Amino acid sequence: MKAIRLHNYGLSEELKYENAPVPEISDEQILVKVMATSVNPLDMKKASGIVKDKTPLHFPWIPGHDFSGIIENAGKNVSNFKVGDEVYGNCNGGSYAEFLALDTFAVDIKPEALTFEEAASVPHVGETAWQAIHTHGKLTKDQKVLIHGAAGAVGAYAVQFASMIGATIYTTAASTEKEFLLSLGAEKVIDYQTEDFTQLVNDLDLVLVLVGGDIQKRSYTVLKEGGRLVSTTGPIMEEEARQKNITAISMIIHQSGDDLRKISKLINEHQLKTDVALVYNLEHAADGWRILSGEDPSLPKISHGKIVLKISPDNYDSVEEKKNQNPSNV
Repeated sequence: MKAIRLHNYGLSEELKYENAPVPEISDEQILVKVMATSVNPLDMKKASGIVKDKTPLHFPWIPGHDFSGIIENAGKNVSNFKVGDEVYGNCNGGSYAEFLALDTFAVDIKPEALTFEEAASVPHVGETAWQAIHTHGKLTKDQKVLIHGAAGAVGAYAVQFASMIGATIYTTAASTEKEFLLSLGAEKVIDYQTEDFTQLVNDLDLVLVLVGGDIQKRSYTVLKEGGRLVSTTGPIMEEEARQKNITAISMIIHQSGDDLRKISKLINEHQLKTDVALVYNLEHAADGWRILSGEDPSLPKISHGKIVLKISPDNYDSVEEKKNQNPSNV
């Protein structure tokens, strides 16, 4: 099969489009013929080596967390899915490839309302936003929430989930994203480049910190006594949280088929909007990484939405067909 692999730590320059063995599955796993995957900062963070002390990579390594595709094979103990099912989900890596072997706990049937490319944009950021708002943020109707980085891939879902709850939603983003965020349910969009959110909001129940810098430290000043702060970008500032009796959490996404099924239901009911910014073929994954990192000004710039990588339809032969065509390249 074809895959994107890294043989050393690095960023886009280390991505190699090359032949790789089709993964074997256990009796509890499924083999998915991948139709699309997406670009996530987490893959780039792992590849860079910044977190290698906590999550070391074993080379050659195939990136990719989101995926959508068709089940090619299923282990004998798999009862909740069958060959031919169109599925999507989240994994710990490996989806930048034509085939992916994985357990089924973080997989769901692909929403009928979505294309494979749209579906591949959802799981990682959708589940992150769901857990930030519901699991950790515990947001309820009529509460006030401030979402930093609201126009980002996670933030856009968080705004929609908060709107469904009936919360009052304040956001920080570039001024160019105002209409986009208002359309998702935000009540106020604060231009982070020209406005100081600490002067415009207060007495908040929840703050979501989806961007870095000094945002977390400043956010404690706008929370009510006993409020909540959820960060996806780094460790909690424990002293600041303790001084104001704030429940502060540095969250890491928990891959959850249950959460994904709830998201799927909302998508199929047309209550949740997905957002695909650009689509590249898998072999051009490096361009997707360069766009996200901003390292190449000649490439397109995106203000919101996910970069999706699709596997060329020409490659969608079965595993057996591929082995028969060229066994050494599978």
